[in-house]
Amino acid sequence: MRKVDIRSKCRVNSNCEKDTFVGLRCSDGDISINFPIGYHISEDDNELRKDIMLLFTTLSANTKRKESDVLRQGNAFDEMEFPLQSYLYLIKDFFARGYYKEQEVSYKVAKKGKINWNRTIKTQKSYVQSTDVFYLDFVTKNDRVKENELITLIHEYCVYESFEQMGWLFTRIMPEKPRIIKQDRIFRSVLKEKLANTYNDKNRILFRHMLAIIDFEGDRNSDKTYRYGTYRFEYVWEKMIDKVFGIENKADYFPKTSWWIDKTKHENASLEPDTIMISGTNVYILDAKYYKYGVTGNTRDLPESTSINKQITYGEYVATEKKFKKKHGDNMRVYNAFLMPFDSLKRKCPDNSQMLKIGEAISNWKDNSEEYQKIQGILIDVKSLMSINVRQEMNEIEKLAKLIES
Repeated sequence: MRKVDIRSKCRVNSNCEKDTFVGLRCSDGDISINFPIGYHISEDDNELRKDIMLLFTTLSANTKRKESDVLRQGNAFDEMEFPLQSYLYLIKDFFARGYYKEQEVSYKVAKKGKINWNRTIKTQKSYVQSTDVFYLDFVTKNDRVKENELITLIHEYCVYESFEQMGWLFTRIMPEKPRIIKQDRIFRSVLKEKLANTYNDKNRILFRHMLAIIDFEGDRNSDKTYRYGTYRFEYVWEKMIDKVFGIENKADYFPKTSWWIDKTKHENASLEPDTIMISGTNVYILDAKYYKYGVTGNTRDLPESTSINKQITYGEYVATEKKFKKKHGDNMRVYNAFLMPFDSLKRKCPDNSQMLKIGEAISNWKDNSEEYQKIQGILIDVKSLMSINVRQEMNEIEKLAKLIES
């Protein structure tokens, strides 16, 4: 197992120019763990390990690809590389269950063998001659000792590989070296056959993760360049905001436009706000901005005019359309907000608040008399948001609503 000084490998990226990658990266054998801007890295090593696992969990839950292969040239914006989730699953499963050993008894239809009469009578055609009943085929116990031992050996190999790659996150202990060397075709064939004939869900998950490890390309004895993560964490930020604060069906709130050409209507793609939040009778239009202002304090890192004007359009549409008054009531109010990342511990927020209002944006072409014409700038603690990880957290919705309205 590689020796890794975890703390020296952890950093928060700057989100400047090429320093945008979030996740685990190994370049010629040198590992780095890159957190998003605004993330507070724990001082305690045990808590730091939890930070790393939280990062991996967040990436897994909010990116499209769960597994993929070794880094290839030209895929600079792939979301996932390297079967990290499979390595972690193998390690945790090994701690819980040890090495896999075949427990399921399998059967086959054959002319001879140890007969299971109950299965034979239920599934095979019987023949009657005089007063005798006989069978031409029997259901017999499948003697697969060699194959069953092989799946255990493959599991030994995969467990060792998992500890070799990611065991440093959990322990300094290494399992014994596998008794078998990697044989891609045989390993794949056995695992695919097991997947086709196994009905135990836990074992099926285990075999899928083992197959992902076997499919990982490259020579394990050479230095690899691989990664698990994304260069576009802004998409993860948007998904987390929408998951925690937003309603599921928001398409009704999209302002639509059309062209009429020769008396024929041609609909354009809708403007789509990131998140629609509902609290009481009020509607909150949220724009998740993975901008650096919460870290730099520089006003140049705040949302620009294009984003401000777009939010006003969203707000005006919801505030003036009769269907929304009918849906939410005549007392409905519409609010706008930008949500940006920050580190609440570093900022030393009053009352340890994990949300902070920093100001509001307005336009010069409106009188700014309506709430939705003033877009509130809100900072959200990155680690706190990553830790919530549930669909519509009502306590957080209420806190954010009060902060925006204040």
